[in-house]
Amino acid sequence: METLQHLITPFTTAWHQADSYQLVSFGIFFAAMWLIAVVIEAAIKKATKED
Repeated sequence: METLQHLITPFTTAWHQADSYQLVSFGIFFAAMWLIAVVIEAAIKKATKED
């Protein structure tokens, strides 16, 4: 549990130091990456079903 806290601490301090614009940009980037992953996964599933 202590190791996990050591891993999380740099992220929480960076989160507090970042301004709202950086957080919004990261959120948009993360959402875009997730959306691309979903589309790719759906395309792969469709391609494998057709074979």
